Amino acid sequence: MSDSIEIRTLTSVEDCRRVQVVQDLVWGGGHGDTMSIHVLVTQSKSGGLLQGAFADRGAEETKGMVGFSFGWPAFGYNAAGERKLKFCSHIMGVLPSWHGRGIGLRLKLSQREELLRQGWTDWVTWTFDPLQRVNGRLNVSRLGGTSNTYIRNVYGEMTDSLNAGMPTDRFQVDWYLNSPRVRAALSAGPPNTEWPIDSLQRARTHSLGGGLLRAPHGPPPQPDGRPYALPLPDNVDALRRAGGTLLFDWRFFVRKGAESCLDAGYALVGCILLEKEWHYIFEHRA
Repeated sequence: MSDSIEIRTLTSVEDCRRVQVVQDLVWGGGHGDTMSIHVLVTQSKSGGLLQGAFADRGAEETKGMVGFSFGWPAFGYNAAGERKLKFCSHIMGVLPSWHGRGIGLRLKLSQREELLRQGWTDWVTWTFDPLQRVNGRLNVSRLGGTSNTYIRNVYGEMTDSLNAGMPTDRFQVDWYLNSPRVRAALSAGPPNTEWPIDSLQRARTHSLGGGLLRAPHGPPPQPDGRPYALPLPDNVDALRRAGGTLLFDWRFFVRKGAESCLDAGYALVGCILLEKEWHYIFEHRA
């Protein structure tokens, strides 16, 4: 990357206004879901963590801010049903013109470093849209997060450019900052887990329009105990442009496959490329 990126913790009103501008540029302005200044300022000064990524040649309207992340202390329940303190990493956004430069990864690593420094929890959660392949790859494979939770239409109807007209289904990510899985994912070494194609149970798709787009091929099969490969679309924007029911077909296909796996005791543990098509990998957990 030619531009030097600096991650800063933010508390000022001016920086919070820049976060609003970045949010509108990422999700599309005028949709009514932009976070208010009073919430950003209050949370950032009351235990929340608001961080911004700045570049020397960043956007003029944001005074160099090219991305941000935001979260706060919260409570959740572990597998034993015990109420535990966690950090809710609510939102992260990077300007579209700065995608592909590792800024989202830098923001998450900075968040991890600060939470480990504070030392009050090593459990972080957030949600992401299962159809957003880039987010799935970052959250599960690159950062070492896992998911045992699929939530249907968690935010109800949203009107921003990324979510308009679709049920807001989400995976909830569990990120255990000091776990062997996370430390391995963040190391410079090779991935600690591989899934040979012959060992996988796979849901199927078929090509449309000369292979430029793919569509689900029937309902996903019920999991049979093997590691399970669930296809996902490579590009949601292309599905929107294609029109028709294709985007909804993918939403309900991924929903059915993911819920079937999680209900059967699997966890989402990977997002990998198999034969030129992206797949989520679920493994059965004791």
